[in-house]
Amino acid sequence: MAELRTEEEQLEAIKSWWKDNGKSLVIMIAIAISAVYGYKGWQNKQVTNSESASLMYQQLITATVSNTQSDTEKNFATSKHLAKTLKADYADTQYAKFAALLMAKVAVNNQDLNLAEQELDWVLGKDPQPLVKAIAQMRKAQILNEKSEYSEALSLLSTISVESLKGQVSELEGDIFLAQGDKEKARAAYQQALTINAASNDKAVITMKLNDLTTEEG
Repeated sequence: MAELRTEEEQLEAIKSWWKDNGKSLVIMIAIAISAVYGYKGWQNKQVTNSESASLMYQQLITATVSNTQSDTEKNFATSKHLAKTLKADYADTQYAKFAALLMAKVAVNNQDLNLAEQELDWVLGKDPQPLVKAIAQMRKAQILNEKSEYSEALSLLSTISVESLKGQVSELEGDIFLAQGDKEKARAAYQQALTINAASNDKAVITMKLNDLTTEEG
């Protein structure tokens, strides 16, 4: 009888606990299940967004390749539309940043330096990864050099710390110094770039620039 009472007491205790805590337990379980499915839904959305952005980026690449002169204007308009859509709808993806970088190049080819600079500023404003940021900074420095904004270009280059781009940075600094008419600093920058790129295919181009500088002075 003692065991029976104990079982009854245990059953009553369970009923009492369920009465007091059952509702909150159900709510907690429901929240946990919702969180799991919500996270899976978020993951699926991220995958879908990435796939859509990838497809649109491929379309952008195709649009930037103009096979005939008559296609140029049409492809440029298409490129701008695709890049704008990627930045608006898929801003958090890497494809949007790549699209802006590509669109900046297209804009330069179309002699639209202002549009190119806007595209690069958009990339820089999205907290990109270090390498993407450095590439955008270098391309913007090239545009600033074209616009004769030499001090701004050199200042921007001085902030680049990606080791793999140091040689290109030095070469670009040389180009900017040369555009300013400072051949001494240009030579020093080219020499530094040559030292950094000693085993690179860029060595020939830098050597040619140094030779041209020597010829001009001779």
